[in-house]
Parts: sequence; C-alpha cells; structure tokens
Amino acid sequence: MTAPAGQRKTLKYWYAGIAIDLLHMPILIAGVLLGASVFHGPIYTGLITLMVVLQVAVMGCPIMWLTGRLKRKHDPTYKGDWSLTYWLYQEYGRGVGVVVFVLFMALALLVRFLLF
Repeated sequence: MTAPAGQRKTLKYWYAGIAIDLLHMPILIAGVLLGASVFHGPIYTGLITLMVVLQVAVMGCPIMWLTGRLKRKHDPTYKGDWSLTYWLYQEYGRGVGVVVFVLFMALALLVRFLLF
C-alpha cells in the first residue's frame, strides 16, 4: 500500500524527525557522561545551566518539541508526548517545575561531587 501523493511530499519531515530523535539521545548521553569529567569549567557549566533552564521554561526538551513538530507536518494527527517534564506539568500543574528544577540541580551537583 502506498501513501497518498500529498503525504509522500511531506515524508521528508517524518524522516527528519526520526533522524533528530536518533542523534539527540547519544549526543545527550555523551555530553552528560563526558561533560563533567572532560569539559568541566565555566563554559560547560553555563551550557548545562542554559539547557536546564530552557527545559524548565518550555516545559520539556526543545529538541523533542522540534521532532514532534516535524512529524506533525507529515501526519497532523501525530500526538507526541514530547517530554516527561511536559507530562508532569500537564498532570500536576506549574508547581512541579520547581521540583523538577531542584531535582536536576541536585543531580548535577551529585555527579560533580562524585567525579571531583
């Protein structure tokens, strides 16, 4: 069975979303594992702080939002639950944002303490 002509034209967005998903996680894991031990310093700390603040501010990962948006260009009915943080906000309200932020900061400080 082949897709309708309109959907074939937008298939590139679906594949782009999948490609970003596949690249996102290994880069994230490598950044966390290698970051504190290899790239420690003010630039790394600033980047991690910026990423955590962005995730709390937009209620989730901006990359996951992007992949969901790309996939919806191909399939408008696609419903991506693009982040655990977003789900927590929807389920329990804004107050959970403070808890998420404190949890991320505590985890970052614990990793830094254990490595140095």
